[in-house]
Amino acid sequence: MRENVYIKTWRWRIARRYVSALMLLTPVATMASATSAQATTQHGQQAAIAASNSMSTVRNVLNYIEKNSNYVFVYNAEVQKMMPNRVRVNLDGRPALQILDEMCAATGLAYKAQGNQISLAQAKNAQSGQPDKGQKRRIKGNVSDAKGEPIVGATISEKGGTGGTITDINGDFALELTPGNLVTVSYVGFKPQTVKPTEGMHVTLDEQTRGLDEVVVIGYGTKKKANLIGAVSTVGAEELKDRPVTNLGQMLQGQVPNLNISFGTGTPGESATLNIRGKTSLTNSGAPLVLIDGVEGSIDRINPNDIESVSVLKDAASAAIYGARAGFGVVLITTKSNKDGQAHINYNGRFSFSAPTTKTDFMTVGYDVARLVDEFNTAKTGSSYSGLNADDYKMLEKRRYDTTENPARPWVVVDPQDGRYHYYGNFDWYNYIFDFSQPTWNHNLNVSGGTDKMNYMISGGMNDHDGLYALSTDKYSTRTLMAKFNAEVTPWLRVFSTASLFKSKYKQAGYDYEGGGNVGNLVFHAMPWIVPVNPDGTNVYLLPNNKDKPADGFAAMLRTGNGFTQVNKTEQTYAIGAVLKVMEGLEITGKLTYRNYAKEKQARAANIQYAIRPNEVLTASGWPFNNKLKDGRDTYENYVYDLYANFHRTFADVHNVSAVVGSNYERGHYKFVEPSGEDLTSDVLNDLALSTGAKSVKSSQNEFALMGYFARLSYDYNGRYLVEANMRYDGTSRFPRNHRWGFFPSVALGWRISEEAFFAPVRPVVSNLKLRASLGSLGNQITDNSAKFNKNTFYPYMRLISLANTTTLNYIFDNTQATYASLGDPTSGSLTWETIVTQNVGLDVGLFNNRLSLALDVYRRTTKDMLAAARALPAVYGYNAPYENNGELRTNGFELVVGWNDKFNLAGKPFYYGVNLTLADSKTKITKFKGNESKVLGQDYEGMEWGEIWGFRIKGIYQSDQEAIDRGVDQSFLGSRFTDKAGDLIFDDVDDSKKIDIGKGTLDNHGDLVRIGNSTPRYHYGITVNMAWMGFDFSMFWQGIGKQNIYPGGNNMMFWGPYARAYSSFIPKDFPAKVWSTNNRGAYFPRPVADLARELAMSKPNDRYLQDLAYCRLKNLTFGYTLPKSLTKKAYLEKVRVYFSGENIFITSKLKSDYLDPEQMTYDSNGRVYPFSKTFSFGLDVSF
Repeated sequence: MRENVYIKTWRWRIARRYVSALMLLTPVATMASATSAQATTQHGQQAAIAASNSMSTVRNVLNYIEKNSNYVFVYNAEVQKMMPNRVRVNLDGRPALQILDEMCAATGLAYKAQGNQISLAQAKNAQSGQPDKGQKRRIKGNVSDAKGEPIVGATISEKGGTGGTITDINGDFALELTPGNLVTVSYVGFKPQTVKPTEGMHVTLDEQTRGLDEVVVIGYGTKKKANLIGAVSTVGAEELKDRPVTNLGQMLQGQVPNLNISFGTGTPGESATLNIRGKTSLTNSGAPLVLIDGVEGSIDRINPNDIESVSVLKDAASAAIYGARAGFGVVLITTKSNKDGQAHINYNGRFSFSAPTTKTDFMTVGYDVARLVDEFNTAKTGSSYSGLNADDYKMLEKRRYDTTENPARPWVVVDPQDGRYHYYGNFDWYNYIFDFSQPTWNHNLNVSGGTDKMNYMISGGMNDHDGLYALSTDKYSTRTLMAKFNAEVTPWLRVFSTASLFKSKYKQAGYDYEGGGNVGNLVFHAMPWIVPVNPDGTNVYLLPNNKDKPADGFAAMLRTGNGFTQVNKTEQTYAIGAVLKVMEGLEITGKLTYRNYAKEKQARAANIQYAIRPNEVLTASGWPFNNKLKDGRDTYENYVYDLYANFHRTFADVHNVSAVVGSNYERGHYKFVEPSGEDLTSDVLNDLALSTGAKSVKSSQNEFALMGYFARLSYDYNGRYLVEANMRYDGTSRFPRNHRWGFFPSVALGWRISEEAFFAPVRPVVSNLKLRASLGSLGNQITDNSAKFNKNTFYPYMRLISLANTTTLNYIFDNTQATYASLGDPTSGSLTWETIVTQNVGLDVGLFNNRLSLALDVYRRTTKDMLAAARALPAVYGYNAPYENNGELRTNGFELVVGWNDKFNLAGKPFYYGVNLTLADSKTKITKFKGNESKVLGQDYEGMEWGEIWGFRIKGIYQSDQEAIDRGVDQSFLGSRFTDKAGDLIFDDVDDSKKIDIGKGTLDNHGDLVRIGNSTPRYHYGITVNMAWMGFDFSMFWQGIGKQNIYPGGNNMMFWGPYARAYSSFIPKDFPAKVWSTNNRGAYFPRPVADLARELAMSKPNDRYLQDLAYCRLKNLTFGYTLPKSLTKKAYLEKVRVYFSGENIFITSKLKSDYLDPEQMTYDSNGRVYPFSKTFSFGLDVSF
């Protein structure tokens, strides 16, 4: 069996598809069965199901009655203490009240039934279960929450007596009780209160903070936070609500320490990149496993409004149970459900609009920009860029102060000599191309209800978002649908099913946004003296003075709108399973999951029309207007089978033992096909049948399989001493047959010091103190770095064979081309698992009744047997060295969470507030590496700190030619020009060789190179502030990083301006003040020279222009108000809340440019990406 990790046949695949179709029908059948069972139970609610006459605890007897009748129990603290007591009761087919009478007689308890509610108390306070009514008095009161809203269904129980009731829809109650007894008021999610009863009393319940009794979702189960000993962080629905974004990744960014989330661009629907605890490996993305209700999924394709909680498993002890899929952590997402016995309808809707996160006031005066860029271009080439002559400059100067076109001085003039359009404007291209308002509508509806016996949840969401292209607005929309059903068919069998659907559509005019997009070209040649449209409405494409094209023609392409990219994504997920209760404390769960993801993409390039003279329309047909259509489809199918058993039992009331054992099998199939055709007969119809030119097809498909066996054993002594062991035995099809299996164990220990008797004197101050430690290993088999494995990521141990035509070799056979096979780079025949060993030590502290909390984790993660390049092969061999398990990577880091939550009375009403701080950091080093033995800088080498940046030190700028001569240092290595005159940069001669160079470019001989920075983001932090009072709520979330170095790319025109290219479209207004001259000797930049930053001296990384992307961002600000229930109940509404929320509202950064967002440069050092936005929204929450 060990070697039987294989791919199923196509017949089996078809059978599976039929099974998955039947899964859709199962919830209906199950619901019918469960409804029938429940109806039977309700009809005979006094009858209990047969069971043997055996010893049980009081708790088990009460649970048995609740499960097999409609009764619910309320009781006080004294009765709570009796729950573990054992009693012999005959449960064999007897009515519930008879069972209860027998139990009360054996335990000294008494009860009182009021409808379906039974109050329990000690018999000494009730004569034969019925107190003397003559001694009782009747009181009335009201219960509300901190916002003054009535709490419906709160339990009111008599402390030391048998009385009990619940509040009505107004929060009112009436209760008969014995004089002198106290009253306990409780409700789910609120702290219970015991008070002295008075007539007309009013009780305000405080919401329970997420404390030690909080249940945290972990692998294949849950655990109390108090007993948690792995490195696990959680985020609840409260932290995620009302954010004006539709992507869960944007909501989680900065919320969880060392869950690092980034977005490459601001494109609507942009996918989040996730990483847990820093660098993972050289050959894979290191993305964590994401599970949604136990089913693998994507945080980009779930409705955030459906989420109840998110747990992040960071260390081996917590993630080991997931084995092969969890080498670098797990993100567990739990969706909402309802078990309170009532149906609920919740609606959330909001309207949002946006604004840029950066400055957008660029230079728009044609005369000024022409003079500036011509100065830069002339310095390098000896000629101007614009091609404008003296008369043209006079025309521009006359219009220098015309912010809008004056009819007396038109911006477009037809030259009488050549008959062509000439341009003399002051045009704002940036705000012509982009419209940052981006109106967005979002609607969510959730219907839920049920009890522990049967519950359901159905939710739907829709989002419509206008993008920021003003000429042809790009549009993004999503639709989500989820249905969950859970039913107890019998006391020993529970079934469940989940179905979810995600659909998105994004259409963007212009060039293929997945293949480069528009922004990268819009920054070229869109100069302000040029306008985009001629007086006759035709596009401006070719200029009269030079051959350059404004915005490379991309603005004209956007305006025309025939060229576009449209991507439709659909994901369907179905899960069905059952839980078999074998005996008390032992359950077996089986689950089948099917997931199908499809991506359909159309990319159309089309001709554009333009004019250079009046009444003369021309057609542009070269790149990127070459009339072509691509119509592709990616599909991914995934089947997962889980079978596992959960066991839990308490011995002698102090020894708590739990165990999980099971197996997991996963199989996936990926297929890609993309036909394309050229020369379509229509510019507006998009079908490959219209292609009259060359046609081609790209395609590929892959399969994989995983199988694993897992187990977990947990023990705690009275919640004081905690120990847990995990193991995982996994096999994968990605490695050769003899190297497919790996064994990965882990162990964790915990000590709740605050539970020790000796700790009692300090417990009023230190309410919780726990030490944690874990050590374990995980296996990684993901090889998703396509470039590293020559696009062979599914079978990296197999040598790739490619087919090609002999015409590519300029050779034919018998006047006919032939096909030949080409071998790829050699591979290692012994590829196997990377082993990730994690050591974690943690400390949890709670002070002042847990109002002040602290959690600290310190860890070391070592990736052993890491796939890395082997020693270089002889050049004569002609191939690159294969990857082998010969490397090692080590990451050290820490995480700190500090929180304070408290309340005080303000104007007689409780004012709640809380502050939460998170801080995390990590550093990574390559500790073992066989490749690059000479340690050439710029490549991986043993001992390298990950992300290190080598460059030169800059001592300043030469203020005169004589200063350069007197210094006597040869800087010609940096370029034959612009290195030794006034205004040129002074590079530090570190090695005193009187010559600037890099030596051999190695670690041992690096000349004047020094480590100037590191590109790894450091010191991730978040600050959350929450307040609530009298129905008003306020929250504020700040997020940022403390350090990250990036050297701007050579095409970063927003930063370099004309130093990158003389024809930079968008030059910041403050740019001229930064350029060196004899009148501006303290300038930031050197003398004006085109291309200086792209290919000359400034292109060499140096500490003067190395940027620190450290930033602090006001990520979210929300202010809301919940209407009083006294008003909403008149409209039969449970809750109405209005709110304002803003996202990315404010940012401060060390980046030396106000025109770039720091996150914009983390993905592309050139900053040429779809711009980021700040968003403001007004919303409404309504509950029925």
